[in-house]
Amino acid sequence: MRFQDFICETTQASADAAFKAAKAVPTDKLSWKPLDEGRTVLDQAQEMAQCPVWAHTLVADQPMPEMGPDAQEKMKSERESWTTIDACQAECNARLAKLFELYRGVKDEQLGKTKWLPFDGGRDFTWKEMMDYPNWNFVYHQGQINYVQTLYGDKDMH
Repeated sequence: MRFQDFICETTQASADAAFKAAKAVPTDKLSWKPLDEGRTVLDQAQEMAQCPVWAHTLVADQPMPEMGPDAQEKMKSERESWTTIDACQAECNARLAKLFELYRGVKDEQLGKTKWLPFDGGRDFTWKEMMDYPNWNFVYHQGQINYVQTLYGDKDMH
């Protein structure tokens, strides 16, 4: 199996698992913040819906988007338009479909090439690492959502 196909399958499975966990959260807990400081489950689902676009920009070798206050406010406004977990998942899946189309077109010889990014202290990232970012992000948020569930008393595995 090509890496490109593997990362598409793995990323979709990770997204599905994260949204499954989010859907197990009762509606009255979707906007609950642990210790009034943490992130809500809905906020995390909204970020997951946006995540495929960020990876698409990197893997398509487009310039890094502007991340100033205006751009952050625009992203926040977009996220807030998705008010349910189902809406977040639908948006995420639509964006993943476009991302996976890009991934499947990446040539094998491109996978080991690098691109300098300001993340992780600033370093060269391989195309494989950039392609894995959404998968990592979904797994991270699934863990965060599971942790929030335990804080409000849900000890079941989802």
